[in-house]
Amino acid sequence: MPVSWSASARQIYSTVAFCAIAAAVLSPVSTLAQDAQVEDVHVGARIDQPMREEARQLTNAPRSVAVVNGAKAEEEHLERLSDFSQFVPNYRPQEGNPVTTRPAIRGVSSAIGLLSRSSGNSVGAEFDTGFILDNVFWKYVGFQGTDFIDLRSFELALGPQGTAGGKNTTVGNVIIQTQLPSFERAATFESSFANYAHFIEKLNVTGPIVDDKLAYRLALFVDKGNGWIRDQLTGADYLNDNRWGARGQLLYVGDNVTDRLIFNYNAQYEYSTTNTFATGPFADSFLVYANGTLPARTFAQNVASRLGKPILTYDPYRPYATSAGTFTGRNYTVSNELNWAIDENTLTSITAYGRSRILAHNPIGNQELEISGGGLSPYVDQFSQELRLSSPREKTLEWVTGLYSLYENAWSRSTSIFGADAAAWYSRPALQRGLQNNRDSKSRTFSLAGYGQATYHIDDAWALAFGLRDSYEVKEGSVFSWDQLYANQYTFAQQEAAIRAGGGQPFFDTGGQTKTFNSVTGILNPQYRLNDNLLFHALVARGEKSGAINNAAQPILDGSLNFKGWQPLITKPETSWDYEIGLNTNWLDNRLVANFNFYWNDIYNFQTSLTDASYTDSTGQPIRTSYLGNVGHLRLRGFEFVGRWSPLERLWLSFNGAYTEARWIDYANATPPADWIWPATAGSLAAPLTLSRSNTRWENLPIWSFNVGANYDQPLGPLFRDFGPEWDRPVTGFGYVNVAWQDKTQLTDPHSVFQFWQPPFAIVNAGLGLRTDDERYSLSVWAKNVFDERPIYSWSPGDASNPATVGLPIRPRTYGGTLRVKLY
Repeated sequence: MPVSWSASARQIYSTVAFCAIAAAVLSPVSTLAQDAQVEDVHVGARIDQPMREEARQLTNAPRSVAVVNGAKAEEEHLERLSDFSQFVPNYRPQEGNPVTTRPAIRGVSSAIGLLSRSSGNSVGAEFDTGFILDNVFWKYVGFQGTDFIDLRSFELALGPQGTAGGKNTTVGNVIIQTQLPSFERAATFESSFANYAHFIEKLNVTGPIVDDKLAYRLALFVDKGNGWIRDQLTGADYLNDNRWGARGQLLYVGDNVTDRLIFNYNAQYEYSTTNTFATGPFADSFLVYANGTLPARTFAQNVASRLGKPILTYDPYRPYATSAGTFTGRNYTVSNELNWAIDENTLTSITAYGRSRILAHNPIGNQELEISGGGLSPYVDQFSQELRLSSPREKTLEWVTGLYSLYENAWSRSTSIFGADAAAWYSRPALQRGLQNNRDSKSRTFSLAGYGQATYHIDDAWALAFGLRDSYEVKEGSVFSWDQLYANQYTFAQQEAAIRAGGGQPFFDTGGQTKTFNSVTGILNPQYRLNDNLLFHALVARGEKSGAINNAAQPILDGSLNFKGWQPLITKPETSWDYEIGLNTNWLDNRLVANFNFYWNDIYNFQTSLTDASYTDSTGQPIRTSYLGNVGHLRLRGFEFVGRWSPLERLWLSFNGAYTEARWIDYANATPPADWIWPATAGSLAAPLTLSRSNTRWENLPIWSFNVGANYDQPLGPLFRDFGPEWDRPVTGFGYVNVAWQDKTQLTDPHSVFQFWQPPFAIVNAGLGLRTDDERYSLSVWAKNVFDERPIYSWSPGDASNPATVGLPIRPRTYGGTLRVKLY
C-alpha cells in the first residue's frame, strides 16, 4: 500500500533521489527515478507488477541498461553480486574475498592480480567498473563484500559514467538501491537452510516513529555454513560462509525537505583464502619450454630431493594446507541524503563516510609443506560529499548540475612469511621459520569534480542528451619494505640475504610521490522515438580514469643487489572512447520488451602489467622486471540484448546475452608466460625478454554468453482452510528456473606451448514454492547450480617450484528451503 506522504514531499523524493536526477532522459541509471514512492507489493501481483515495471524502465532507457527488481531478488534468493550476474549481460563480479574481487563490465576490470603480490593494486588503483549503493559511490572494492538482503533494485549502467552525478568511471556502474523506510508498520522474518549446514536468517522491520514525519527501517542478516573444500590436515572447510550485517535507516519527510540517514555494518570471518582465483594441484608439473627443453626437475622431484617428503594429494578439493587462518573483513559506512525543494528545482546533498578493515591469514604451504606464504591486509577510509541541483522532469529542457568531492586514505601491508621448510627448499640455513618480508604502502586520492547533464526534447520524437564532467584529482603514494628478523645463531645480514634468496624484497623506501590529473568525461546521447514501440538511441562518450598508484612498486636491482632504478609508482591516466547504437522495442502493452545495443570501445593507456628490460646488470645482461604500467591500446566491441516477455498471464520469460570481443591492439612488451622463460645456457638461444600481445584476444573471457529464465505464479485458492481459521486464506503457487550459459573460454596465454580451454557450460537455478496472497507466509524449496557444474577458471602446467594447477570454481550445487513470515 502507498505510504501517506504529503504531496510536496512525495514530489521531492521522486524528483531528486540519485536515480531520479539521472532519470531515463538524463542517464542510464533510472531505476529509482521513475517513482520513488515507498510501496508494498500489491497482493496478487508479486511477479507481474515488478516485471511490468522492469519492462517500462527498459523501454524508456535512452542508453544500455539492465535491471533486476527487489521482488525477484527476494523470491529467487539473490543475495550476492555473483547471483545478479546471471540476470544481466556482460557483468562478471568475479567475487573472491574483498582483496581479490575483480568486478568487470564488458570484460574490463583493473590491473590487480596481474603482478606477483600485486593484489594491493585493488587499493591504489580504481576500477573501470563503478559501484553505487544508495546513491553513494564506493571506490574501494572491499565495500562490495556483503549480502544484499533488503534490495529494492539492482541495475547495470553501461558506458562512461559521471556526467549526471557520482564519480567518473570508464565502462559502467553497478547501481544498488535498498528499500526505503515506510510509514506503514511491517516486519518480515526469513529463515533458509541448505546443504553444507548453510543457514541464512534475515529480519526486516520498518515503521513510523512520528506519523508522516519520521520513519525507520532495520535490516539484519546472519549467513553461516560449512565450506565445500575440506582440508585433510586440519579439517577446516574452505569457501565457507560466516558473515553478518546490519543496516539501519531513518527517513524524515517535511513540507519541502526529505532526509535519509543510513548506518551500515557488515563483517565476515571466513576461510576464503581459497577463492575463485586461487588454485589447487591436479598433477605434478609438466612444463615444456618453448625452445623444446625441459626443466631439470619437476615439482615433485624437487620436493623429494630438497625436503625428503612425498606429495600427499593431487586433488584440488582436498588440500593439506599449513597455518591456514580465517579471512577477517569489517566495513562501516554512514551516509546522509538531504533533498530540499527550491521552487520547481531540487537541491540535493549526499554526505558519506566508509571504513574498510581487512586482515588476511593465508596458509604458508600445501602438502603439509611450510615453504612460504603471503597475505595482504588493507585499511581504507573514504569521505565523499556531493551537491547537486536538478530541474523537474517532463520539461522541454531537463538538466542536472553539481559538485562532487572524494577523499580516500588507504594503507596496506603485504607480507611474505617463511616456514620451517624454507631453509632446505632455498638452500639457505638462515631462512628460519617466522622470518618475514613486509611491504607497507600508502595511497591517497583527492578528487574534486564539476558536472552537468541536460536533455533537450526537440519535439515528441527527437531528444538530445549531452553532458560534461571535469575532475581534478591528486594522487599520493609511497611504498616501504622492511624485514622481520630474530635474534638467533645467524646474523641479521645473513637473515636478510636469505630472505632475498627466497624471493623477498630488500629494504627500501620509495619516498612519497604526488601527481595531479585532470580527467574529462563527456557524452552525446541522441534519441529518436519512432512510435510508442520503437526508441532508437546512440552514444558517443569519452571517459577518463586517473593514474593508478602501484602498491607493488619496488627498486630494480641486479644480481649483486646494486640499485639500477625505480619502477613507476604512479601510472599514466587511462582514456576511453565509446561508440554505441541501440534500439528499444516494446510490444503488447509492455508484455514484450526487447532491447538491442551495439558498442565499440577504444581504451588508451590501459593500466596493466608490463615488462621492463631497459636496465642491465654488471655483465651487460638485461634485467627483466614486471610492473604496473600502461598498454597503448585495447579495443572492446560487441553486442548486447535484454528483454522480458509475458506470453501468458502470470508467466514471464526473461532473456539477455552478449557477444564480447576484447582485443589488445597495441601491447608490445607483455610479460612472457613461464614456458617462454627458459634458463640461459651457453650456445643456446636466449629466452625473449618480452612478447608482443598486439592484435590478440583476451583470455579468460567468453565470446558468447546467454541468460534465460522463467517465472510463473498460479492462484490455488484456500488450499489449507481445513486446518483451521488461521489457514483460511488464498494461496498462490510459484516457480522459477534460470539458465546462465557461457561459451568456451581460453585460459592460457596464446603463446604458451600447452593451450587449455574451459568448455562451454551452463549454471541452472530453480525453485518452487507456496505463499499466501496476503504474503503472511511463504515457503519454498530451491537449488542453485542444479547440475553441479564446476568450471575451471585458470590452468597451469606448473614449474619446478609449483605443481600443475587449476583455478577452483566458486560454488558447487546447493539446495535448501526457505520460510518467510510477515510478522505484522
